[in-house]
Amino acid sequence: MAHPADVFISYSREDKERVLDLAARFRAAGVNLWIDQGGIDGATMWGEEIVNALEGAKVLLLAITPAAARSHNVAKEVVLVSERKGYILPVHLEPTTIPASLKYPLAGIQHIEYYQGDADENLRIVLRSLERAGVVITPPRDSNPARVAEEAPAKPSAAPATTAGDAAIERGALAVLPFDNISPDSETDYFSDGLTEELIARLSLVSEIELVSRWASMQFKGQKQDIRAIGRELGARYIVGGSVRRFQDSVRITVQLVDVETNRQIWGNTYKGKLDDIFDIQEQVASQIVEALKLKLTFSEKVSLTKRQTVNANAYDLYLRGQDFLYRLSRRGTERAIQLFEKAIELDPRYAAAYAACSSAYGQMYQWFSREDKFRDKAQEMSFKALMYDSSLAEAYTAMGLSYFIWGKLDEAAASGRKAIELDPDDFIAYWTLGRIQFSTGNLTEALELFQRVIEIKPGFYMAHSDLKQTYTGLGRTAEAEAVSRKVLELLPNYLLRNPDDARARMFYAITLLEVGRRDEAIAEGAAALELSPGDSVMLYNGACLYSRLGDTRRAVDTLRQAVAAGVTNFGWMKHDPDFAPIRNDPEFIELTAGA
Repeated sequence: MAHPADVFISYSREDKERVLDLAARFRAAGVNLWIDQGGIDGATMWGEEIVNALEGAKVLLLAITPAAARSHNVAKEVVLVSERKGYILPVHLEPTTIPASLKYPLAGIQHIEYYQGDADENLRIVLRSLERAGVVITPPRDSNPARVAEEAPAKPSAAPATTAGDAAIERGALAVLPFDNISPDSETDYFSDGLTEELIARLSLVSEIELVSRWASMQFKGQKQDIRAIGRELGARYIVGGSVRRFQDSVRITVQLVDVETNRQIWGNTYKGKLDDIFDIQEQVASQIVEALKLKLTFSEKVSLTKRQTVNANAYDLYLRGQDFLYRLSRRGTERAIQLFEKAIELDPRYAAAYAACSSAYGQMYQWFSREDKFRDKAQEMSFKALMYDSSLAEAYTAMGLSYFIWGKLDEAAASGRKAIELDPDDFIAYWTLGRIQFSTGNLTEALELFQRVIEIKPGFYMAHSDLKQTYTGLGRTAEAEAVSRKVLELLPNYLLRNPDDARARMFYAITLLEVGRRDEAIAEGAAALELSPGDSVMLYNGACLYSRLGDTRRAVDTLRQAVAAGVTNFGWMKHDPDFAPIRNDPEFIELTAGA
């Protein structure tokens, strides 16, 4: 979670029931706390879960009993906090002799004897001590700690989830942040990202939830900003976040729901299981968030929350892997995506989402890398199958839109794109395809609005920046085109560090460098791009754009001719591409684009 709990409760398993009772009272009083409710099982899990929570907490609240004094884990927690000079608040639940192992880290610290005297007054003392340590306590409206103590349940809930009580939940937008991948293998990022998007997709089906765009939320991947700052930036009242740990076939998912305004955790839970359990876990998380927000579901929404695209966990895993490769927009990535999607379909021949993704991959293959008819045919076949198995799937219409686009059936492509957006207003690929249709037909004003919408939804999608810049240039809005170039110069270096084999991005970077006068760097980047993808039709086309802008007319025309021979046939796009403005009156260019 981007914003950790303020208070960490350290205790012995032998004291679990009464410590959870105490934790419930603290939560009801407005304390944002973290407590392991029995799920940490072994040294490895201890290290990941406990250390992360300890590092983020302002206070270690030590529930002291004879059992806690004997606990090695409790001793480790105290030592960790003591070494970083953190704040420790010892709270005695019964008379206990402090062992030698704890005497030094607890020396000179005031202890609270919670077991003596009035329970309500003791609760107030603990709350005041926490506040002195910098913990912000936000009690429920029209309440006080004494009454909270009286109304707190005598025993903790049997369910492992934690909630903030039965207070009325105010309405407000909800954002789901990217789950942190705490797996031993960093290559499993695709899995944590996939779970995040799946949860967003499920919650989007609930009409009472005002959901922040998944692409707006995903920009916070890997960031550790203050939860309130994130909430303000996203316009969200509630934030869902968590972590995913996957090791081989085992998964452990921790989820929290936080009220940004009060900085309180409303609900939290940890789920453990095998990969085959992932669908049950996804349903539980979505349902429990809805319950925590006290929302009412219609019958159809209840059914939708339990809908599964597949019941084959391995097919689902392959699908998520494929999605990770799909929009890298490199030939190698697209080929790998096709392999993964086809394997998923082999495991589940009725998997509509896998058919849709495979259709998009084949469409990309034809559009960007190889003009073989088999790729165009496969793109259409797969999109039809996706719709056959799920006629309400937005991705299926997006894939069909791209399929029609590469067949040159622009009216059908536009209709499919609009249907995709109707089903999923955040489908940036559908907007992108519509924008490219408008640009190809010379409707630059309409294209401009569509490309702007793509970037609004997914700011890191560099291809939309390229198209937006070309559209501004085509409209004669030079200053705005230059502003897009400056944005690209900020965006692409980091992207290329993560994706050094993305030849298309490298060529786009080369053209952008040329625009700001960095000619030698532009030539070097362009050469590197062509070397990465020799004979690639897209690289040849973009290389022609670069040579045109460099003023090398003969080389530009020759390279463009090679691109056409390799399969580039969108002559309408060529005629409106501002990169070719320097050679537009060249007789050979005119002859080459006469097919428009």
